[in-house]
Amino acid sequence: GVYSRAENQVDEELRKRRQLVQASLRSFHTIGKILLDEAITDQELRAVIFDRIGRGLLDSQVEAVDSYWAGTHHHPFHLVQRRFYYLRQFTPALLEYIHCQAEDDAKSPLVEAVDLQRELNDTNKRKLPEDAPMGFIKRSLRPFVEENGEVSKRAWECALLLAIRDEIRAGNIYIQDSKRFGRFDNFFIADSQWQSRRNGFFERAGLPVKADDVPAYLTRRLDEAYDAFLGGLPENAFASLDENGWHLSIDPGEKLGAAEAQHLDDLQQWLGDNLRVIKLPELLIEVDNDLHFTHQFMTSGQQGQREANYVCQILATVMAYGCNIGPYTMARLTDGATYREIRHITDWQLTEDAQRQALAQLVNAISNLDVTQVWGEGKSSSSDGQRFRLRRKMLQRTYSHRLSDYALEFYSFVADNYAPFYSTPIECTDRDAAYVLDGLLYNESDLALEGHYTDTHGYTEVNFAAFAMLGRRFAPRIRGVHKQRIYRIDLEKDYGPLEILLKRRDRTIRMDWICEQWERMGQFYASLESGHTTASTALKRLAGYSGKNHFYRANRELGRVFKTEYILQYMSDPLIRQRVRRGLLKGEELHALARQVAYGKQGKLTGNDLQGQKNTSSCLTLIMACIIYWQAKEINRVILEGTPEAAGVDLSLLEHISPIGWDNVLLYGEYVLNRNLVRA
Repeated sequence: GVYSRAENQVDEELRKRRQLVQASLRSFHTIGKILLDEAITDQELRAVIFDRIGRGLLDSQVEAVDSYWAGTHHHPFHLVQRRFYYLRQFTPALLEYIHCQAEDDAKSPLVEAVDLQRELNDTNKRKLPEDAPMGFIKRSLRPFVEENGEVSKRAWECALLLAIRDEIRAGNIYIQDSKRFGRFDNFFIADSQWQSRRNGFFERAGLPVKADDVPAYLTRRLDEAYDAFLGGLPENAFASLDENGWHLSIDPGEKLGAAEAQHLDDLQQWLGDNLRVIKLPELLIEVDNDLHFTHQFMTSGQQGQREANYVCQILATVMAYGCNIGPYTMARLTDGATYREIRHITDWQLTEDAQRQALAQLVNAISNLDVTQVWGEGKSSSSDGQRFRLRRKMLQRTYSHRLSDYALEFYSFVADNYAPFYSTPIECTDRDAAYVLDGLLYNESDLALEGHYTDTHGYTEVNFAAFAMLGRRFAPRIRGVHKQRIYRIDLEKDYGPLEILLKRRDRTIRMDWICEQWERMGQFYASLESGHTTASTALKRLAGYSGKNHFYRANRELGRVFKTEYILQYMSDPLIRQRVRRGLLKGEELHALARQVAYGKQGKLTGNDLQGQKNTSSCLTLIMACIIYWQAKEINRVILEGTPEAAGVDLSLLEHISPIGWDNVLLYGEYVLNRNLVRA
């Protein structure tokens, strides 16, 4: 925005004047030392200062500083005012259509100022009335707005625009009829609904129903985590403490011994020799013959007949988007599915509901295979984002410094049994953390997910509070975990070596903030769970608030309790670290498969609207689920029909085998060389 660019210009000007700043700081340091020296009398101060610095040097430095302060680059607000006429090109139209209200419906000087500015715009008046509201202006901006008793209309209007931005971020005002910046209370279910389910909600999460019981519960829980960590500290080979804080060693990886590694190679070789080789279209048809997932995309008239032509047209449409080939090219590559037919299916049958139901059907089928129980029971999951380049100009396109190109991110979820159960496209500049709950709450499969793993991008302190409120475990892999702050509740407890990390006042949890908002927090997360509002929309709004917002800071404090508990467990329990690594590794394997499946157009997305991008994301996940189901079923067949004992393979190592593979799945079709076309 305008203010951010102004701040960058101020920073750039300071960099240009670095030598002046350093020289002035040296002079200030010298003068300060002289003033604090009790041996120098007041009468000698002037002479000593000029002796140490030099009158000419000090005079030139003061003149240079005066020049800097008199210029426009010492404060961003000066530069914002210089952009006033640029802002006036669109701010009148903006203020005409946005209507601000205070969150608590109280009288607000900012709301009054917005109404006044709208009136001035309508009447083309350029002068402020004498009773113009001033209460919304920050103290730091007052000198710019009011000089010698005169209020600058330009500065007042610029301050108004900044105040609107800041107050929306702080959650103090909302925009009527806005989806993103509407009233925060709209995210909550009705009080009557909440009262009917509140007891069950808290009991299901294992949390106190009454706010009065919260301090004792959280204190006991956090004290138990500290006791467990301190009790195992002498034998802890991963984490140690001294006066400088945490010190972490390299965590030993899950490396198999030489004999086990050889047995694993033998198992992989045996499976590879016995697995069938199949082309992707044939694989999709086989899976659909088993599950009839294309039934979800058929019209009511088609569902009763299940004609082969309908099935193949739907599968061609799914491959057109999932493989990033596109409808036009797909129609030219396959028989029996014209461009018009693919577009008709896209417009009328490839709905979001149908895609979710088809994916849920596949996920449930994967979970019901015996062999997938070796990899996981479907009780934990992981999520991560994968970026794809974009070629077309579109609203959702943002620049990715990692790819050095414009990109879009597909945020995908995979269960511990390798079932990919949710995906959604997001802007690559969005923090992943807001979307973590979407996949867990809004997938339509039968997975009973209890724990979830993410990397650093999926972590916030508020997410710890959200997962605890919903009765689930949040286990992120936090980069630089040893630099994370931990907190305490019990001030009387002996924390031993951890005392060095907890002695500051800001490391104590404010229980009064949590208790004050306990009821409202429960109602908020019950609203997300019920689908009253989308979790990502509400959490993005909540994460944008400042620490001055009472509801945000209560969530943050509660999250800090559970974050501290998790870090202590992570530091002391190698099994937790192992589970986090394994969970995230499955997500990385899924991304590698996605990169191969979405091979069309060199992996660059071409969907020119949000719905097209959603189709690509959902169809890609659908194809990967089909591949994983087919591979898992094929592994199961080989084990049941083969003779592993005679082959000398160890099936106990099957947990180290992944169904996410594509060596025996031909993704790219076939090239037909017609020998009849060759001339002699």
